[in-house]
Amino acid sequence: MNHNRNIQFLSSGGLFIAALLWGVSYPATKLVEDYPTFFILPARFLIASAILAVLFRKHFRKMNREILKHAALLSLFVTSMYVFSTVGIKYTISARASFFTCLTFVIVPVLNRLLFRVKISGVILRSIILCFAGVLLLSYAPGMAGLALNYGDLLCIVASVAGSLHIVFLGRVSKKETFDPMLFTTLLMAFVTVWTALAALFTGSFQGIEITGFDFGTIAFLGVFCSAAAFLLQSVCQKYVPANRAGVIFAMEPASGCVLSVLLLHESMGITGWIGALLVLISSVYMETASGRKG
Repeated sequence: MNHNRNIQFLSSGGLFIAALLWGVSYPATKLVEDYPTFFILPARFLIASAILAVLFRKHFRKMNREILKHAALLSLFVTSMYVFSTVGIKYTISARASFFTCLTFVIVPVLNRLLFRVKISGVILRSIILCFAGVLLLSYAPGMAGLALNYGDLLCIVASVAGSLHIVFLGRVSKKETFDPMLFTTLLMAFVTVWTALAALFTGSFQGIEITGFDFGTIAFLGVFCSAAAFLLQSVCQKYVPANRAGVIFAMEPASGCVLSVLLLHESMGITGWIGALLVLISSVYMETASGRKG
């Protein structure tokens, strides 16, 4: 029992690091925001898939139709998440986009309940309430006052649903005995590269691009750490962490992104933002400690 709890604790830590790495992507992407989104995304995931393919080339011996199918399916969720959030933010203010895109911690338990009859425990419910309050404060702006959903808000919610579906189905796929997280993540990154590259060709995002060494290094950082390393950690660790708990842990992504933007880019964040980030952290710590005592 203690051994299993230790594995769960370490795996939760791995997911926490993945969320922090995705949080780093916010200020890093800000540095290259002048480039088309559908130039950055395929470049980022191409670097990620190439690095993983070299590191785990021996794992290709385990290639089979099932893992190829799962990687292709889940890559559609990941790609949809990036595409819908990218388009959605054009039609709403950034505070609302940030809020609606980061609702996975609410949506994951609902999807688990609807699709797989997974009960929502009291610990998870209390963590979600704390997390919801934190993300709301983190994303709060005067423009958040209106309750009516606009077109951009709806697209961001779709992005959040896509991300939640990835978390839910990865939680199921990763528990299969034949699941190889290294091979799966490599294939996942490769498929996302293909889908975003097709979007780039459709939007003409590859035309007339001239990139500096610093900007290429930034995109490479996004590929190696914020894509390859983060998604690999998710694929390895989520096998041992229930999807509902993983959803709450991943709420650290926007919190860490905002804090890092303040520290690295000297952006401002009001007192409500700091309180919100603290509440998100408290919700994750409470969930892990309470789940550990219950276990």
